[in-house]
Amino acid sequence: MNQYKKFPDKTQKRHGKWKEEYSSDQGVLIAIGKYKNGEKVGIWKTTFEDKLYQKDKIRKNVTKTKLYHPNGKIMEKGQSKLDISDAERHWYYFGDWKYFGENGNLKYIKRYADGKKIDSISFLK
Repeated sequence: MNQYKKFPDKTQKRHGKWKEEYSSDQGVLIAIGKYKNGEKVGIWKTTFEDKLYQKDKIRKNVTKTKLYHPNGKIMEKGQSKLDISDAERHWYYFGDWKYFGENGNLKYIKRYADGKKIDSISFLK
């Protein structure tokens, strides 16, 4: 776990299974997943206080994401896309992002195009 792969240009990139820890004001998030030649691939699961907080399915430049309430029900889900240029790497939302209450009921949908919100629909009464 947490290994690097050496390349002919003498650089090293993350490769294989990794465990990463991120500190926040509320505690520590732990993410487990795989890297391939320095890029995240496959399924990444992030936990907070031993409960699933986020699950990402990463395929090439598109990631499907689900975030969870502490009770295990989905809080939000949607997709993001990666653009890579010489100057930067930029993730942005696209398509429909759905947001749910703790009871699992759909609260609203936000629609994105190139990272900009273009529409939203509320299901709140």
